[in-house]
Amino acid sequence: MTISELLERKGARVDPYRTGDLSAARKHKAASIQIAQHYAVFEKIKPALMSGSLRSADLSQAEQSIISAMIKAELIRVNQKERISAPKGPALRYITGGWLEELACLAAEAAGADEVLFSQQIEWSFEGYWGENEIDVIARFGDLLAFYSCKAYSSHYQNKNDKLMRALHEADNLVDHFGTENSFVGLIISTDLYDEYHQQPKYEALFGKARALDVDLITLEDLSWPRLVNAMSHP
Repeated sequence: MTISELLERKGARVDPYRTGDLSAARKHKAASIQIAQHYAVFEKIKPALMSGSLRSADLSQAEQSIISAMIKAELIRVNQKERISAPKGPALRYITGGWLEELACLAAEAAGADEVLFSQQIEWSFEGYWGENEIDVIARFGDLLAFYSCKAYSSHYQNKNDKLMRALHEADNLVDHFGTENSFVGLIISTDLYDEYHQQPKYEALFGKARALDVDLITLEDLSWPRLVNAMSHP
């Protein structure tokens, strides 16, 4: 069965005209991997990149690796004054968080998913009510559906927990609304939530709640390409 057919069991319909472009995601893959690998670096240059004030001469080696990959992917351009800017539209969406959805979708595919969708609009109806939801990533492994919510938040964890906890419950709601038997759900966050020195979570309640809700929590530590593919291999 396809993703669409499995979702129909829950009264939901995939809108084929409002979905992410998988071919574009594949074209952007190298750039997405670079951003994930150097996300804290990317955060620092993102405001200048969006405003068009970033200069090639000012880039560090890590920044240059990100920018070079984005130029090759035709996401950004360099003008005659050596200033780097991002065109409006899809490129801007990519820079402000779309890269994480694309990366997660490609990682699910690399992990063996039979079918993947990202930035997918879902229409649903239930007992006379109807609505719409956008799901960041949907992957099908055989007849098992996996739903992933992707949040490109700050890499630095701050002791303001409401946003992270809301994101966790939002992810859990996906499987409640659209999941079928044995469906799986994950939350992918670009925040450093694990203290390697003390070998413990920085936000223990979030990890505990994730375990209680059976939501797989994938954080910045797991966003390097091999680790992300591995994290999405066994839903």
